[in-house]
Amino acid sequence: MRTDVIGIVLAGGQGRRLGLAAPAGGKGALPFRGRSLLETVVATVGAETGRVLVVAAAGQPLPAVPADVLVVRDTEPGAGPLAAVRDGLSAAARLEPRVAAAFVASCDLPLLRRDVVRTILDRQRRSPAAWVVPVVDDRPQPLAAAWPLGLLPRIDRHLAQGRRDIRSLLEALADESAGAVEFCTAPLFAAADPELESFRDIDTPADVSWLRGRENPPSAG
Repeated sequence: MRTDVIGIVLAGGQGRRLGLAAPAGGKGALPFRGRSLLETVVATVGAETGRVLVVAAAGQPLPAVPADVLVVRDTEPGAGPLAAVRDGLSAAARLEPRVAAAFVASCDLPLLRRDVVRTILDRQRRSPAAWVVPVVDDRPQPLAAAWPLGLLPRIDRHLAQGRRDIRSLLEALADESAGAVEFCTAPLFAAADPELESFRDIDTPADVSWLRGRENPPSAG
């Protein structure tokens, strides 16, 4: 376990696409294998990072998380996940001992595997200036990625321009400097997660139904 990184789990999404399936606390409050999605993701990320903070909307009720998890509230309600990541990184930058990077995950990745988190963080350690982003089915996955804290000023400028989407930041940085972003493709995770379920997020009622079919973990035998 590294001491120079932290986990940041985003829990502020209201889960509107879930419709009636959305609980009061958002997607993170959905139950899975005896605990909430939020608690599940916090445990997985925390197993590799030790320290974890959760970013949630102001006034949002949250399911129980361990007492040592720091909860940060959005400074710009409704501004989207990039602003939430900024709030998480800003909070992380004020902590001691200091951290160099964060593994950022959305709270709706219940099958995220610890080995996948470790693999991404290991890549980030070898190129500490880079934002290490998995690519699955030709789609970058910035909400299951390692973000260097050095990105904070660039994120602030992006948001100050009224640009709230993570994808445009990712594209801009990749265009500006070949070393700013390291994209990691599926073969890197093949051993740890052959089906790439670590990156399967829960957005719709159909996703919830799929997740219910995964309630029982695979047999170890």
